[in-house]
Amino acid sequence: MMPGFAKILTCPKCGAKKEVLGLVSGNTIVQTVWSDNKIITPLSQRVSFVQKCPACGHYYLLSRQKPEFSSNKSNEQGELNYIEMKEAWLLLRDMPDLTENEMLSLLIMQVWAFNDEYTRHNGKSAPKEEQAYITKIIDLLLNIDMVDDLLRAELLREAGRFDESLDLLSSYPFKNAYISKCKNYSLISNKRPFII
Repeated sequence: MMPGFAKILTCPKCGAKKEVLGLVSGNTIVQTVWSDNKIITPLSQRVSFVQKCPACGHYYLLSRQKPEFSSNKSNEQGELNYIEMKEAWLLLRDMPDLTENEMLSLLIMQVWAFNDEYTRHNGKSAPKEEQAYITKIIDLLLNIDMVDDLLRAELLREAGRFDESLDLLSSYPFKNAYISKCKNYSLISNKRPFII
């Protein structure tokens, strides 16, 4: 991967600037696709949609930044961990002009961060309060019309609503390996995401 010129991001609260990864190769040959829709592509990395200011700790959206570039190169992506994503949501959810697409991104990124922390790569159990929290986030996601039926079935499964997930998958007009695996995971009450 060859990074391009760094993007310069400006904190809307304090004005501090930081440089993040610029344009990179579009190579998607080596990628891992997870059932929760997270795609990991080492040869075509992406900058996080939510950024944290290194100076004041304020969270802001990449989509609200004006294009500005540096002559430097940077590998910084600004990916947030689960706790940071929770903090970002608490700050950004009440923005009066938050679009449905921005809300969808904020919510799904919390699911991804939760899965990264507790279910994707290790056997660490999530505390009950975190399980309850992510279930509320999933409920919010399920209320967004833009969420397609397959992701909806996956979210229902990850929330432990296995019968609802199975009902939705059974009504889906196509059959494939993903649907079969999602059904099987629901039948054995497995909430963990899986590689597609």
